[in-house]
Amino acid sequence: MNQFDFILKDFVNWKLDNVEVLERFKHHGSLIYDRLEPVYVVLNFIYEKAVEEDELTEELETIFQVGLNYLHAQFEVIRIYFEKLFNSSCELFEDYTPLVGYLLFISDLRSDLEAFEKDIDFSDLNEVETLIENMIAERRDEFEYAANQLNKATYNIVKHLDFEYVSIIDIFVEIAENLGIPLSTDEAYLIGKDI
Repeated sequence: MNQFDFILKDFVNWKLDNVEVLERFKHHGSLIYDRLEPVYVVLNFIYEKAVEEDELTEELETIFQVGLNYLHAQFEVIRIYFEKLFNSSCELFEDYTPLVGYLLFISDLRSDLEAFEKDIDFSDLNEVETLIENMIAERRDEFEYAANQLNKATYNIVKHLDFEYVSIIDIFVEIAENLGIPLSTDEAYLIGKDI
């Protein structure tokens, strides 16, 4: 058994623990499912390919590992809000998925820009994150205000970079397209442009 076989088993275990919740999100047309779908379907595709062919290219193994790590991290945050704050109620949770999505985006942005941490002032982003966390806890639905604040904070960070920020979700949308995997939504996922 090679190292990648353990990663494949980790995916199976992740699915056993989370697929029921993920399918509930899908059934409710959740923004959270839409956000995770590109990563999830690519992982399923690569997993099936690994089972059928018993060997993958190094590129597909890397994509799979990155996607699985991402899914683990994102779902950990999602489950905290879904189970603890919204008592596992899709209806209640769905009302606040835009705000939860913003928090996931902030987590992605921070993670992707770790290498630039010394060069970038994250204080605006920290303030927006606290604002959004409080809005969720207090059940405030000022989504447009939160989006505007997040867009300003993101712009202030990204303008200091001399490259265009592309989120992992956008990358997995492109991977899905390249592998010929259909997504259930045709909406653009370009998150770095505008929330």
